[in-house]
Amino acid sequence: MPALSVHLNRDRPRDIDAPASYVADGPFDVALENHGAGSHVHLKLDTSLSRAARLRDDSRYIDAETTTRIGVDTQPMSEPVTGELTISAGYGAETETVELRIEPSRAGGYGIDVDETLAQPQSAESVLDRLDAETIGLLALAALTLTVAVAVAVLVQSGVVIAAAAFVALVTVVGLVLALT
Repeated sequence: MPALSVHLNRDRPRDIDAPASYVADGPFDVALENHGAGSHVHLKLDTSLSRAARLRDDSRYIDAETTTRIGVDTQPMSEPVTGELTISAGYGAETETVELRIEPSRAGGYGIDVDETLAQPQSAESVLDRLDAETIGLLALAALTLTVAVAVAVLVQSGVVIAAAAFVALVTVVGLVLALT
């Protein structure tokens, strides 16, 4: 089961280190990992979250150097619910809030409709069908780059320049192939 990880007493007594937000799409646990001396911890869901979720236990003593998990049960829902989970330690001396978003369960799938057309082979889209202003601009820039590389190589007639021109041509062709696929 997924867990919202909260660290206690990591830097100082009654210190609470929790993420700013957490998203769940079903039941989850709040994993309270205590890095120091034993600590009393209290959890509370705000009003909006109370309609969508229920804490199995809202108050617990966490022994030194242990991890305790507190379960959170969620209700079936059609729309996401957002609110705050408040975590307090030392009988309220330290408090931390986590923005909690509970989304409708994905257990039934992701809502992708499958019909007979999925079994039919897809027609290959030709390169000409995908030509838009950006693709035409890319082709023009590639042609200009190749032309300049060849012209410089012919004019200078140096082995190093010819090798550089060949490299530019290779990079241009590979870039075109990647852009058009």
